[in-house]
Parts: sequence; C-alpha cells; structure tokens
Amino acid sequence: MIDQKNRRKLYQYVVEELGLRIARGELAPGDTLPNEDALCQELDVSRGVLREATKVLSEKGLIRSRPKTGTRIQPRQDWNMFDPDVLAWTYKTGDPFVFLRDITEIRRVVEAEAARMAALRATPEDMVPIWAAYREMMDLVDPGFQFSVEEFIQLDLKFHTAILEACHNELMAQLGQIMRQALLTGRHIDRPTTGDKQTSLHSHQAIARAIDNHDPDEAYRVAQEHIDEVWSEIRQRWNREAD
Repeated sequence: MIDQKNRRKLYQYVVEELGLRIARGELAPGDTLPNEDALCQELDVSRGVLREATKVLSEKGLIRSRPKTGTRIQPRQDWNMFDPDVLAWTYKTGDPFVFLRDITEIRRVVEAEAARMAALRATPEDMVPIWAAYREMMDLVDPGFQFSVEEFIQLDLKFHTAILEACHNELMAQLGQIMRQALLTGRHIDRPTTGDKQTSLHSHQAIARAIDNHDPDEAYRVAQEHIDEVWSEIRQRWNREAD
C-alpha cells in the first residue's frame, strides 16, 4: 500500500510531467487529455493519483473537464500565469529572454507604484527593514566580502518586499507574494554581476531615501529608472552571450 508521502510524490510527478507537456505544446489547446487507463499505464500510477494530479492542473487553468467532451487542454490565456508551477514550466519550455522581459515589465508597473504608495504611507517602523536590507546589500559589494549572487538576489527581494509591506495595502502585499515567486523564477537566469550590484546600490538608496522623505513623485521616478537600468543590463548581458 502506498503511504501518503509517496502518494504525494507520485501525484506531484504527474502534475509536473503533464504540466510540462502542455507548456511545451505537446498537448495543444483544444486537445483532449488521453484517457485515464492509457495515462495510468504510461505514467505507472493509480487512477486516484492521476485524478489528484488532474484536479491540480484544472485549478491552475491548464485543463478543464466537461461531461461527454472529456478533459481538454485550455488556451494559455486561461492559465494562472503567476502560479509558481506554471511560471517554472513557462520558463523551462519557452524563450528565457521573453520570460525576463515580461517579468521586468510587470516589475516596472508594480514596484514603481509600490514605491509611490510607500512614500505616502510608510511609518518610521516601516523604514527599518527597508534600510536594513539596503545596508546588507552594501556589505555584499564590499571588496573584502566574497561575492554571493544568491544572497544578493534574496536581499534584493527582501528590500522590495519591505516596500510592498510599507504600502499598507493588503491587496498590494498579496500581489507582492505573487511577484516574489515570479522574480525568484526569473532571477535564476538573470544573475547580476559584481558591476551590476554596485550600479544597483545607488538606485536602491535613491528609492529608500525618496520613501523616507515622503516624496511620492521622486519615489515613483527613481523606481522606474531602477527597473529600466535592470532591463538594460539584462539586454547587454544577453547580447554578449549571443555573440
């Protein structure tokens, strides 16, 4: 008998396998998912495991079951593109450059508005984690400190998350939770160099200062400039690697 832990691993395997097939287009929109018996035999799982997996895929918007017509693959516009698994499958099966472009464009909208709102509403207590994350990022750029890309990425996310929290808007904070996963997925291919880190420090300081000074227009402007700098660096690295 399969215990709950192994059963969970099995259904996660099925979710991943079918999700990647759909993201790659092997199962195209409008296609009917193969029948249960065929899939159970191919994937070597029980009907119960398969049904759990298809339920998850349905919740993510990738498939839809209807009486008489079966389970059909849904068009991409119906997918929950901010779902962590869907993000990962999109990255793995698509064009990484387009993926980064899309994430950067979303960042430009969300983070600039978040900086503006934080400048209007941030309390002295809200500024503590913002400045703390900035100071920790400064330490990483210190010549005597060993370069750590992953740690810098985490601190960058910490900085922007603190700004989202300073908006004092529950919906914005929830959106921040979604954005963090998108950023984490994208940052696996957007890896800042030492030079990039040093350049970004000035932008982070400018954003924090504008929020601390309660200057919403300046906070919005420097936040947009920061994302523009990030996108410029991404394109330059991408072009160098393509040559």
